[in-house]
Amino acid sequence: MSRPAHPSGAPRPGTRPRRALVLAGVLVASAASTPAATAATVGDPIPVLASLARPATMRTAGVAPTSTPFAPASTTTTAAAATTADRSATAPADPFLAAGLPSRKAWTRAVRRTRSWAASKGARLRFSLRVEKRTWSFRGSETTNSNSLIKATVLVAYVRRASVRRRALTRQEKALLSPMIRRSANEPVNPLLSRMGGVGPLRAVGRLVGMTHFRPRAGLWGASRISALDEVRLFHRLWRIIPPRHRTYALGLLRSIVPSQRWGMPRSAPRGWRVTFKSGWNGSGRVNQAIRLNCKGRVITASVLVDGSSHGGSIGLVEGAGRRLFAPLRARGAKACSSVVRTAD
Repeated sequence: MSRPAHPSGAPRPGTRPRRALVLAGVLVASAASTPAATAATVGDPIPVLASLARPATMRTAGVAPTSTPFAPASTTTTAAAATTADRSATAPADPFLAAGLPSRKAWTRAVRRTRSWAASKGARLRFSLRVEKRTWSFRGSETTNSNSLIKATVLVAYVRRASVRRRALTRQEKALLSPMIRRSANEPVNPLLSRMGGVGPLRAVGRLVGMTHFRPRAGLWGASRISALDEVRLFHRLWRIIPPRHRTYALGLLRSIVPSQRWGMPRSAPRGWRVTFKSGWNGSGRVNQAIRLNCKGRVITASVLVDGSSHGGSIGLVEGAGRRLFAPLRARGAKACSSVVRTAD
């Protein structure tokens, strides 16, 4: 005998319609075949239905559904991955590594060690180093007498003259410029300055490259004041400020210094890098040197200015400073240049 229906026509409390039970059973069987259903209680069809209405990430973590309850389960994961990618894209890259050079940290460490070493010496050392667009210095703004290091500025100023820059140099001009640079002869300097009308063109070169401490002296050119920072600025821009007509000749002079004067930083240069440099000294302990290293268009410049007690001792300090400053590249040995990424000079 069947029980009477509920007065309202609905099933009695505590009972479920047969059709609903069948549907729930089908859903339970279907959901059980997917990994998402493992978080629900299979024995109770109602929680299963509610569970299937939420994203998988919410079911497993017990999080209430958001305003978009039917979003795919991968939405949260995709958003997190995108955020991580955005952070990686905005993170600053090391330009030194991108250029195939040692890292910025490696150069900073080398400068720190060179500074500690220089500060421990009895002589007065000043140095500056530029790699790519980054410059480090130790007492870089201190000035000292230039001695023959100013001859590199004389060379640049002369070939930049309006009456010279677009024509071939005469044999007489070369007879003055070549020994002044390659042998560091003093005699040609005054005739060259006289042709330029004094030290005004030297000041113009200084302004062009940002030599803020440079003070050329007329008549007593060896007493012109220079700083390590200024010499790095000059040698870093040599290729650009020398007129194209005279670029090969002028740089060729600075690359062919006589063997007896190829001391100091050239002996510390990393393998495979082209060396362009000039030195100045007074014979009694002051030794100044600036160097430009080039490999595949990458340029590294350094200058070391020493006021010491002996010529030989100061030369050793210049070389020691170069060895420490170039240590990140020297550590690569034969691969110091081959590992560099090519660019325009």
